[in-house]
Amino acid sequence: MERASVLIVDDDPEVFELIEQILSAQKFDLSHAIDGAEGLEMVSRRNPDLILLDLVMPGLTGNDMLVGIKQNQYQGPIIVTPKRGDEIRAIEAFRLGATDFLTKPIRPPELMAVVERALEEVRLRQEKALLLDKVQSANSELEAKFRELTSLTHIGHLLTGMRSIDELFDTVLFSMMDMTGADHATIMLKDPNSNKIILAAGKNLTLVMQEKLGEEIRDEVAELVMTSKEPLVAAGDALQRFKISREIRAVVYVPIVTHNQAMGVLTVGNHKKRTEFANHHAQLIAAMANYVAVGITNARLFSALDTRARNFEHALLAKDEERSAQFQNVQTEVQLPLIEIERQLRQISQAN
Repeated sequence: MERASVLIVDDDPEVFELIEQILSAQKFDLSHAIDGAEGLEMVSRRNPDLILLDLVMPGLTGNDMLVGIKQNQYQGPIIVTPKRGDEIRAIEAFRLGATDFLTKPIRPPELMAVVERALEEVRLRQEKALLLDKVQSANSELEAKFRELTSLTHIGHLLTGMRSIDELFDTVLFSMMDMTGADHATIMLKDPNSNKIILAAGKNLTLVMQEKLGEEIRDEVAELVMTSKEPLVAAGDALQRFKISREIRAVVYVPIVTHNQAMGVLTVGNHKKRTEFANHHAQLIAAMANYVAVGITNARLFSALDTRARNFEHALLAKDEERSAQFQNVQTEVQLPLIEIERQLRQISQAN
């Protein structure tokens, strides 16, 4: 626990001086109010760790101040200081929220014992609150991880089963932005024939990037990531080493790798927000990149098979047309002699 703050509310300056002498050696942060009104104001403004409160003061009494303190939702210990022989006042004070009492005249050992006991309760309460915060934070992180894992699994099933490249790209772009909170997202693919990087798809792009959709793009970061096959998270001054638009303030680049070869890059970036990305975001996109590699391979394979099937179908139709034409020719060749024979038979019949 850091240096404890103690508020002394007492109209007798000699009492404050005595308490100050006793507690100053222990390095407490002391403050003093001479009446209840000032005491309430200081409680509201400073929220001390501990309050030492005289019960008999002009104006607001100690009991009046106890009521006001509790209305301000003060949670710390309150030690009341009745005079010896007047301990009955402490009973009423306990009913109003006091946690301990110390009789006057104040004796140093008794004061230290009461203060240390009260501050030990404060320390335990703070540790409990800190532990609870950690538990709640851990639970929140676990819930977030579970949601992310569930989302990735669902997305994985969708991506690996898709047959349309356009539908695949739309799902990937939306999912990346949703998981990272990014302003924009892109998919860059390497042209297998020329090895040039093509801006295949994008969402919420800057005007400069929108003009390059479907075309070759020069991106040093993408080339670096595809060469290293390692994700990159960068922001601020680190981006200035590369030829990236000054509008973009933070990026994540993740390679799409299949059979140990980089086939492209997934990226997210912020050009409106000043928020930077964390390594955690790169891990999420990297998990998605594996699905994307399978999805693109499957979609391309399906497209090739579909093209092959269509070509085969066209070939069959051409064969059918050719056979039909041959049959028609044969039929014509057979029918002509028959027609001629039939004509000659009619002539013979008419002659007889």
